[in-house]
Amino acid sequence: MMGADSIGARVVENIGPHVADFYMGGWGTDAMAWAEDADELLPASEFPRKMSSNLFLADGTVVGRALIQFGDTADGFTANLTVYFPVTCPDEVLDNHLRHYAIEFRNWIVAAAAARA
Repeated sequence: MMGADSIGARVVENIGPHVADFYMGGWGTDAMAWAEDADELLPASEFPRKMSSNLFLADGTVVGRALIQFGDTADGFTANLTVYFPVTCPDEVLDNHLRHYAIEFRNWIVAAAAARA
């Protein structure tokens, strides 16, 4: 679920048995621009369309980053969907977020294909 308030886009997601409540900054490439590894994280040739956002708490503490990249192929598109979590994040959260992303993006792709048909 997503909604906007005075801080930004508030996101509340179920990640397995956990509930994540955080904010996302504006989408663009600015969230990654300051990172030392930005060139590695934003491969221009393979993914010409890319967006990133910091994930932060109400007090402004950054708790993660999202990086979404898309590129066209002869058969459609390819995507690289990445979320950076704190190193102390339990593996259970990482595993459950992979499932969450798979379902979320599959639903969007199926809906887009149906709308195009």
